[in-house]
Amino acid sequence: MEKIVFTREELYELVWSEPLSRLARKYSITDNGIRKRCKKMNIPLPKAGHWSKIQHGYKVLKPKLPSKYEGEKETVLCYRDKDGKYVEKVEEVSPITRLKRDLQNDPKLPLTVPDKITRSDSLIAQAKKSLSKKDSEVYNYVGMRTTDRGEINIMVSEPHIDRALRFMNSLIKLLRSRKHDLIVEDDVTFAVVFGEKLPVKFKEKAKIVYETETYGWRNRTYHPSGTLVFVHDKRPYQVKEWTDGKKPIESRLAEILAYFEIYAKKEIERKIEWERHRKIEAEQRERQRILQQKKDEQIRKIKQLINMANYWKQAQVLREYITALEQRKDLDLKRMEWVPWAKEKIEWFDPFTQGVDEVLDDRDRENLMEELNRKENKFNSNSYW
Repeated sequence: MEKIVFTREELYELVWSEPLSRLARKYSITDNGIRKRCKKMNIPLPKAGHWSKIQHGYKVLKPKLPSKYEGEKETVLCYRDKDGKYVEKVEEVSPITRLKRDLQNDPKLPLTVPDKITRSDSLIAQAKKSLSKKDSEVYNYVGMRTTDRGEINIMVSEPHIDRALRFMNSLIKLLRSRKHDLIVEDDVTFAVVFGEKLPVKFKEKAKIVYETETYGWRNRTYHPSGTLVFVHDKRPYQVKEWTDGKKPIESRLAEILAYFEIYAKKEIERKIEWERHRKIEAEQRERQRILQQKKDEQIRKIKQLINMANYWKQAQVLREYITALEQRKDLDLKRMEWVPWAKEKIEWFDPFTQGVDEVLDDRDRENLMEELNRKENKFNSNSYW
């Protein structure tokens, strides 16, 4: 739409020529938008009831355009985009509506439900056989018939069996024409769209009827309402219904298919996003595991370092003790013979020397230190650990 420029005088004549609501539709702007322009340019507007009075033949005074005005001389009535540029107004439609129109404009798609099934799908043939049996009625659903387990999920009264079968047969053909499918698994009917399994059912809505029996008990039964409905039933997450009404359900195939394709794409995107988050969380857990592993290794080495320091410290204490013992003049023969043995064991215990012993090995040294540490913990809160 080209921008339409109005002088102040032209806008004055315009707003007094027809109601603002009509002008708003004509120039793709709200009536409040026109009102604001007029207020800014000091242009008087018709009062409430003005156009009703004219319609009934009354004469209404039209105030003159005030001559005292020093503002903008012109204004534009046209749709602006978010950047403030004047553009032709584009109708905003949802992705489902846009896809629905594309589907309706595709001459290759079988979007019409015929009055008679000429080529019945095997699933429809099975369903027809089940629904034809009088014993297919459902408990507490008076006059309603349903398909057997493992077949397309249909539950309708006898007068609507043919419509249900024709609709579902056409839906199967439409799905397969778009490289989708309709299958039955574990007694659930799925529309398979882009690989996504969407649970569906075709049913007739039921009316609840309460009947009072002997002794005052109330019995509840369900009766056919005559209203058909096709359902995407993914409880508790998603329930979408297409109900027979002003628009017969047979005319809504394009709408149903558009919904399924948009929904399936969103499901795929959601799963991709979920998988991305799952991988990120798994990577974070792996990094945490590796970090914890490194920490554990560092702690183990530190403990080993402390143990070695403790070994050394204990060895020093032992050497000091032996030195002090040797300096005593009252050392008896037995003690004097014991000192060389003690020095030999100190050499074995000292982490700097780690002398070889005929009986004791490295593991014995570690066990001995662990036992010393436990005793130290028991009597001294300032222990090594």
